[in-house]
Amino acid sequence: MYQISKNSGWARSREYNFNLKTQSILFNRHKEDLQPYKYAGYPMLIRTITMETSDDLLFSKESPLLPAATELAFHTVNCSALNAEELRRENGLEVLQEAFSRCVAVLTRSSKPSDMSVQVCGYISKCYSVAAQFEECREKITEMPSIIKDLCRVLYFGKSIPRVAALGVECVSSFAVDFWLQTHLFQAGILWHLLGFLFNYDYTLEESGIQKSEETNQQEVANSLAKLSVHALSRLGGYLAEEQATPENPTIRKSLAGMLTPYVARKLAVASVTEILKMLNSNTESPYLIWNNSTRAELLEFLESQQENMIKKGDCDKTYGSEFVYSDHAKELIVGEIFVRVYNEVPTFQLEVPKAFAASLLDYIGSQAQYLHTFMAITHAAKVESEQHGDRLPRVEMALEALRNVIKYNPGSESECIGHFKLIFSLLRVHGAGQVQQLALEVVNIVTSNQDCVNNIAESMVLSSLLALLHSLPSSRQLVLETLYALTSSTKIIKEAMAKGALIYLLDMFCNSTHPQVRAQTAELFAKMTADKLIGPKVRITLMKFLPSVFMDAMRDNPEAAVHIFEGTHENPELIWNDNSRDKVSTTVREMMLEHFKNQQDNPEANWKLPEDFAVVFGEAEGELAVGGVFLRIFIAQPAWVLRKPREFLIALLEKLTELLEKNNPHGETLETLTMATVCLFSAQPQLADQVPPLGHLPKVIQAMNHRNNAIPKSAIRVIHALSENELCVRAMASLETIGPLMNGMKKRADTVGLACEAINRMFQKEQSELVAQALKADLVPYLLKLLEGIGLENLDSPAATKAQIVKALKAMTRSLQYGEQVNEILCRSSVWSAFKDQKHDLFISESQTAGYLTGPGVAGYLTAGTSTSVMSNLPPPVDHEAGDLGYQT
Repeated sequence: MYQISKNSGWARSREYNFNLKTQSILFNRHKEDLQPYKYAGYPMLIRTITMETSDDLLFSKESPLLPAATELAFHTVNCSALNAEELRRENGLEVLQEAFSRCVAVLTRSSKPSDMSVQVCGYISKCYSVAAQFEECREKITEMPSIIKDLCRVLYFGKSIPRVAALGVECVSSFAVDFWLQTHLFQAGILWHLLGFLFNYDYTLEESGIQKSEETNQQEVANSLAKLSVHALSRLGGYLAEEQATPENPTIRKSLAGMLTPYVARKLAVASVTEILKMLNSNTESPYLIWNNSTRAELLEFLESQQENMIKKGDCDKTYGSEFVYSDHAKELIVGEIFVRVYNEVPTFQLEVPKAFAASLLDYIGSQAQYLHTFMAITHAAKVESEQHGDRLPRVEMALEALRNVIKYNPGSESECIGHFKLIFSLLRVHGAGQVQQLALEVVNIVTSNQDCVNNIAESMVLSSLLALLHSLPSSRQLVLETLYALTSSTKIIKEAMAKGALIYLLDMFCNSTHPQVRAQTAELFAKMTADKLIGPKVRITLMKFLPSVFMDAMRDNPEAAVHIFEGTHENPELIWNDNSRDKVSTTVREMMLEHFKNQQDNPEANWKLPEDFAVVFGEAEGELAVGGVFLRIFIAQPAWVLRKPREFLIALLEKLTELLEKNNPHGETLETLTMATVCLFSAQPQLADQVPPLGHLPKVIQAMNHRNNAIPKSAIRVIHALSENELCVRAMASLETIGPLMNGMKKRADTVGLACEAINRMFQKEQSELVAQALKADLVPYLLKLLEGIGLENLDSPAATKAQIVKALKAMTRSLQYGEQVNEILCRSSVWSAFKDQKHDLFISESQTAGYLTGPGVAGYLTAGTSTSVMSNLPPPVDHEAGDLGYQT
């Protein structure tokens, strides 16, 4: 009877099983047809699952109903949203959870995919995946934390049952649509399991191109599980967008960044699943990621220990991996999620957001700056302490190098430095850390290409730190000068440079440096500063306290030539310079620079200015009369010297001369020198006379011939004589009252009659009728006829030549169309004229003694004309003053 009953129960069980499977097949095959209808069998299905779950012999039955029942539950909810809601209302989720817990409890490392408990776990996981699509179902799942705990246990045994683990991972992805479910999963340790699956991936199989199937290839199963895990992690952190979008979870993101590195964690949002998996299972070293066998092994060991602790003890790392640090990474300087050492090795590496990296570097450097200044101030007595923190200095150097590189290779990144220049320039004062100073200088040098940066540097008032490097860091002088040259495009910076002593530092470089290129660069910088419209004149005036003006002009025209001039010995109209003057300037400049450097070391804000009683340093030109930058004594001796600024000299000379001509008692020697220089100038460069009429000095010279002091008319006549060969000047004289004053001058100074007559002849040869009219009005003709008689020529060296000039002048006057007849009438009445009019007088007229100064056109040169010798040595320059950059002494 028992046997019959037993067989009867087994038969009914098989019948129920068959019935359940039949329904599953119908729902699976006719999903669309059944979708509008609510499943009516939930009460019976739920009762069946409940009975099966509570059966003590569940796992020993020959034909258990639980797998088929849970499979049907999945198909019903997967078919229609109405069914999922109905299952929830019928307490189906709770019943499924009881079954889930019952089956999960018996899972072991030796569980097989064919085990009933494994099958049930798979079906229920699929049920939960579908149910999680509905908000009220998710709320119910949230109220049952054991679901998530059991789900984690399924994943824990995933190695032996990978296909069921894959269903569990899909369930996790479904739960991730809700923030609170994300949080519960996270707290249950879901990351330990998901991350572990990633490292079972074999990208070589993926890339092999061969056909593969999960049914026959276990590695393909592992690869599939790894892909699903990446997707689940992306959804848990809220990395995905559009259809796959889930709430962003900062806590989970922080943990993923800690264990996968921020770079890989960010890739969850943008990279393909296969790309991420290949990255994690390969060895790489880039500015964003250092990943190798060691890091993988370290992470896997950590994950496995956390899994064990969570499953067996319910405890795990309190930070959930957010503070996990790899041994290889702990040795590295990581700034802005970038490995700085690696980046410096490949500075051309294409960064994702270079500006953000630059900003992070500046923040890091700023956090270390105060320490650096303190660290470098540590005395030798505290050396032990400093050695404990010795790695901080190299790290700052690495950060500065990276900042230089990111700006250099990523144009536009330099704008991040705006607002940080006080920090960057402060590093120039870290004496004793030459590499820090050098790298900070290189950063400053690069940013000067950006005008906004230059303007911000000007606003920051930090130039003194840069200037001091000219003395304290000799190895970087050329770079400092290059940087200053770029910065001096700003007038405000030139003004600050003046105040902070730039000129005395630069003068020391120009005068005392042993490096030719440094001196030439300094000269070039001086030229740029003096060219500034606002501050330039002040710069030039200050420089002229130390060097003659010719140096400033040479610096502008040819910086190298300026250095050669400084090293040479010269005595020419524009420069008196020798060993004594050079040594005096060099010594004075060096002493003043050292004093100012010391002041700035004590107080970086210290200003520099010349003492009130400061006199011109070079004194070799004392006692020399100089006008317009030209020494007149030497110019008279070398009138053919090609002047650098002939027009400026002409104006200055005429101004000074006319000033003396208007005085009652001018200094005789000075007047003579000025007059001689003027005559020499027009003789050597006659074309300059064209400039005289518009300058307005000619009326004053003419009027001076009427002066009571007879020294003045003589000077004026000599100037008029020099100008009388120029047609423009003669035309201007014709428009002025010239003949009358000239006659007055001749009468006052009989010794000038010969010169005046030659001037008169030249003037009338230009055929200016107005001059003839002046001559008639002033009775010049009778005066000249009287001179022909010999009256007034007694003291002349060559009266015959003077008479010849007079005859030629009178004949020229007779050729005037307007006044020639009147002149002829006067001449015809003269008995003297008849004796001279037909004679040839050319033999009596000789070339002017002033002719011959011209040597042909020349080019203004500082070393190619006049008395000048070079003392530049052919030997190499000696070693620089400093043994090394200041601050490196030990």
